[in-house]
Amino acid sequence: MKKVLLLIFSILIVALFSLDPKLYSLSIKAEDEDFENNYDYYCELCTTKTNLTDEEKDICIRFKEYEQRRQQQLKELLDEAKGNLEEMKANILQEGQKIEMYNQQIDQINKQIESIKSSILKIEENITALNVQIEERQIKIDELNTSIKDRMVANQSNVVTNSYIKFIMGANTFIDLLRRISAVSEITNYDLDKIDQMQQEKVLLENDLQQLQIQKDNLADQQTQLQNSKAGLESLKSITEQLIEEYQKKEAEFLDQMNKLQKDYSELEKRIDQINKAINSLYASKGFGQFFRNTSFWVSTGCYFYAGGGFHGAIDLAVNIGTNVYAVANGVVIDVGKGCAYNGGYIGNTCNWGRGNYVFYVALIEDEYYFIQCDHLKDVNVSIGDVVYQGTSIIATTGNSGSSTGPHLHLAITYLGNTSNTTIDQILKNFQRYDNTFGLPYLISSACYVKNSAPCFENPMEIYGYYYPNSYWVGY
Repeated sequence: MKKVLLLIFSILIVALFSLDPKLYSLSIKAEDEDFENNYDYYCELCTTKTNLTDEEKDICIRFKEYEQRRQQQLKELLDEAKGNLEEMKANILQEGQKIEMYNQQIDQINKQIESIKSSILKIEENITALNVQIEERQIKIDELNTSIKDRMVANQSNVVTNSYIKFIMGANTFIDLLRRISAVSEITNYDLDKIDQMQQEKVLLENDLQQLQIQKDNLADQQTQLQNSKAGLESLKSITEQLIEEYQKKEAEFLDQMNKLQKDYSELEKRIDQINKAINSLYASKGFGQFFRNTSFWVSTGCYFYAGGGFHGAIDLAVNIGTNVYAVANGVVIDVGKGCAYNGGYIGNTCNWGRGNYVFYVALIEDEYYFIQCDHLKDVNVSIGDVVYQGTSIIATTGNSGSSTGPHLHLAITYLGNTSNTTIDQILKNFQRYDNTFGLPYLISSACYVKNSAPCFENPMEIYGYYYPNSYWVGY
């Protein structure tokens, strides 16, 4: 456990150094500081301007060297981070296996507890039945006692005396005397035998009752022990889940930094003009449309916060693998990711930088631009430059690819500004420059309700009126 926490700490240190250029610029030469503070200026100077002066050419040579050094340093950080990530992933997988083992043991204990509960109920039913029989025996014993007394009194009253001796001695003849003695004796012996028999039955029933009570007490003790074992397992499971959750809180942030060195936007570069024309000619949608049709799903992770803490700038929608994903608005695809196992998701999977198979598109709603991100997909049905239409274009199907704990759609919506203050050129430039983050740190400060200006992370839950962890149905 401690080893995994140390690994998490080391990963965060690496992530922090890759998160902010100013942190790793400490190793950049002093004369390069101007490049760092005026990066956009020198980037435009050395990539778009023609007829450079000799001085400007010299600056651009140094700027290129600066870029190469910076990329090399970042690559070294990335290589180190990859090694740490692989080690962390192995530990996380091991912790995940522990959770599975705990779940199996808890399920087994639950079955044993249910079996014991069932046995206790049967014993309680038998105890109740025995108590009824004991009460019935006692009633009969009491009735016999009363009957004997009544007959004795009746026999005495026949001779108008209060004494059995007077009753017997009152016989007229010897034969009558014998008859009277015999009658009294037979009545008494018969009833006494019946009473004794029922008393014995009552004792046996009480013994059975005592044994059942002992069995019930033993089962109750066993049930308590099982419940204590279950509580211990659930505590271990909770600790393990907290460890994995702590990793999840930092995972997206860290993988975004890895993306900065690995993503190749050459295909996007080739099609920028086409994308520009397509977006500029888009017919704006009236509002956000649904991403599913005729489908049930539930909100497995809400926007802005993971259940256990940490920032989550999206909404996770748990749904069956292979569910069609529709474009939520008219837009143009600016990036796709393929090639990941559609049901091979696990925490720490770095396929396509953890996103798995994905689709990114810029949408136009009313007069405002939005960046729509769909991750962890199965099939991707579109390509860069494709125009998609709200509610009719099936852009992908849902999956469990990349760094994912189960089948779901990761839907993120970034507000980019309106048509009066934002251009497509600027959107695409920022998309490349900041590697699809548009310069937003993965923190709550980037949420639209906090930042209140473009770019910022919108909350899909507010847009669609969903709540965590509720289930929903979307029709046609």
